[in-house]
Amino acid sequence: MISADLHLHTCHSYDSATSLKDVVRGCRRAGIDCVAVTDHNTIAGALRLRDSDEIRVIVGEEISTVEGELLGLFLTQPIPRGLSAVASIDLVHAQGGLVCIPHPLGRKPFSPEVDMGDTRDGRYVPSERVTSANRLLTEEVIGRVDMLEVINARTPFANTWASARRLAELCRLPLTAGSDAHTAGEIGRARVQMPDFTDARTFLNALRDARPSGARSSVLVHFASMYAKLGRRGCSE
Repeated sequence: MISADLHLHTCHSYDSATSLKDVVRGCRRAGIDCVAVTDHNTIAGALRLRDSDEIRVIVGEEISTVEGELLGLFLTQPIPRGLSAVASIDLVHAQGGLVCIPHPLGRKPFSPEVDMGDTRDGRYVPSERVTSANRLLTEEVIGRVDMLEVINARTPFANTWASARRLAELCRLPLTAGSDAHTAGEIGRARVQMPDFTDARTFLNALRDARPSGARSSVLVHFASMYAKLGRRGCSE
């Protein structure tokens, strides 16, 4: 089994000042064997860190679509921002990548007791309450993605984590977890313990036997992101 943090940012994101060297140090400190580097609308940092051979890297991107943010994993080319979710998903799949919906129910409280929709003819049909929480959570988009993030360490409410897990069960999608780290100290706050893998296909199979876990980060980490935006000086490795 390996330990993987499947959602993490570096200084190649506009709201993070974490150098690639600090990512490596943070992963070693936290006992992370593999990390998905998912900077906003770029794969430049992920490629540089992967090519350094200092840590095992899944090349990813947090993609800004018209409807909301998606994670593309196992990418070879960046996905342009501003496309529809369906077009973005198709571009990821065309290069052999996988797509995840991160923090699917946002960062506000979301009770697992509310109507979340049901399954009809083997397909999940989301309730209006679910779709209003995230415009990506439509039957069409859910039917195209490969996995759902059920633990995001930057989501402060336990009931939202529980609701995301229930959503994944209704969707019958594999579960992922990620720290969503924008600072080195957050790395590893959420992770999955999973069988080892060699490529996107075996990764997706391994996720079905994965155990997501995590601890919520302090709300103060959001101030670090705000500071990184205001004090933006570029990325020195």
